[in-house]
Amino acid sequence: MSFVSSISSSTYSPVSTSGSITFSGLGNGTDFDEIREAQVEAQSYQLDAYKEDLEEAETIVDLLEDLKDEFENLQDTLAEYDETDEFIEMEVTTTDDDAVTVEATGEAREGSHDLQINQLARYDVWATSGYTYESTDTVITTTDTQLSFSYGDETITLDVSAGTTLQGLVDAINRDSDASDAVEAALISDGDEYYFTLSGQDTGADNVIVLSNTGTITGFDLSNFTNTQEACNAQIKVDGFPPGTDTWLERDTNKIDDVIDGLELNLRDTTDGSTLTISVEYDEDAIKEKIYDFVEEVNQIILDIQTLTGRLEDATNVDNGSSASSDDDDDDDDDDDDDTTVTVDNYVTDLIYSSIKNVLSTRGIGTYYDYDSGVGDYYNSLSMLGFYTDSDEGSDTFGQLQDDEDELDKALDDDPGAVARLFSANGEATTYSDDLRVTSWVDSLTQGGEYDVTYTVSGGVITSAYIDGKEATVDGTTLFATDSDSGSVGLYLQATNLADGDHTGTVYVKQGKVGEMIDVLSELSAGDGPLATQIEYYKESVTSLESSIYDEEERLDNLNTRLKQKYAALDSMLSYYTNMQSAISALSGSSSSS
Repeated sequence: MSFVSSISSSTYSPVSTSGSITFSGLGNGTDFDEIREAQVEAQSYQLDAYKEDLEEAETIVDLLEDLKDEFENLQDTLAEYDETDEFIEMEVTTTDDDAVTVEATGEAREGSHDLQINQLARYDVWATSGYTYESTDTVITTTDTQLSFSYGDETITLDVSAGTTLQGLVDAINRDSDASDAVEAALISDGDEYYFTLSGQDTGADNVIVLSNTGTITGFDLSNFTNTQEACNAQIKVDGFPPGTDTWLERDTNKIDDVIDGLELNLRDTTDGSTLTISVEYDEDAIKEKIYDFVEEVNQIILDIQTLTGRLEDATNVDNGSSASSDDDDDDDDDDDDDTTVTVDNYVTDLIYSSIKNVLSTRGIGTYYDYDSGVGDYYNSLSMLGFYTDSDEGSDTFGQLQDDEDELDKALDDDPGAVARLFSANGEATTYSDDLRVTSWVDSLTQGGEYDVTYTVSGGVITSAYIDGKEATVDGTTLFATDSDSGSVGLYLQATNLADGDHTGTVYVKQGKVGEMIDVLSELSAGDGPLATQIEYYKESVTSLESSIYDEEERLDNLNTRLKQKYAALDSMLSYYTNMQSAISALSGSSSSS
């Protein structure tokens, strides 16, 4: 909600009638203008204070709104790699790049696969090998006729006008919206004569061209057409599947992305009965680059907050504990003492700063590791990767996240997937309990965290169950959380121990540091969040100060008017008595002369 002041766009306009008041001046040299101005100036200290406070409050609003914009921009940036398949990049190599090229996503798993390519997917091609044409301008029909053919499950009919040439027929087919979606017509020259060809647009055994009616088109007798390339499917085996000499996985395209998770195979040639190997490895350099991108973005936010709150050595707090500043960049101003460093250091900015630092210093949400058994997420905090906060107050990077690159490289060499998931896991649910199994969860509902689960079995039947302290719905051996007030809502579990008695376990729903930072920034900058609330507070201060300035300017203007009227009356009175004195003096002089 934006705050709009009813007077924020207006300033006080003096209504004084002082323009009609003048002073004649006194012979004793008294300057009532100077006296009046001194009195008004002496009364202006409060107005000056209001204006100074207003400038400060307006600067604070600008600084906080800039920070809010920075939070929102950072959320957009981080959202580009807050999912595991966005954060993780894989390197793929093959033993025969001429036969296949492979593209990988973050969903691909590290390992190797054997691939055998028996046949490529092809499209159907027909040619008039039994008839040739001398020229592309050869007229192929002297009467109106039709050309009909089927393609897949669609029948297409094209009207062919009398006088149509060979090239004209090709153009007509390729321009027709229905025909061109199915086939492509072309001419092939052997150097002397031309052949007409009709090719399917799609590969696959189902995409067959069947000529059914060629009308009166010269040379288009069905006997003159030869199926020079038959439509067929690609045939492959992956890791020896399917077994058997003449059994294959078939697809109607040479781009196959549903056989090996996270890999798209682009078939280019057959392997002639041999097998090639596809190797998939984590691209550690790419993962490392994303980690450093995250650190750099967050460090910039930390630096900006440090500057805003005066945590840096060159930042100076104003006495009231919250102030705003801006450096004057005017090259003509050589007086550095006029520059004021503005800071906003209060409980709200402390909350913002500590919330961001907390993301960097705490264990990953939903991670678990048992050091005795070695079970769980060994890399569960940034410190485990060699990251630490610079505590040297004299350092240029004080308070920012720094790293021991050797430690990070060691972690990436050891388990790059685990390192990447610490940053990018999003709703991955796991349990290490023998009494439970996670079956599914709802990404948009189930929040990261640790959820205690209990259920009671009596007579081999589950009689009650609780997830995160909330009663869960029971359906046979399935337990699912439905309480909307719980972060576990949408979590589906299977009870695996049906012995009578009480059973317990814990479910861990992971959220990576990138997603956690996005959530924190969103909460801080939301419409009812602390940053937006702080901005609103200072906007209200601006409006209140503008009102106070308006009232104070009106008071001083009225004071100025009253003083002018007062001193004008005094001036008039003194003038009267001065004139009277002069008259008396003149009369006295006249009497003495007599």
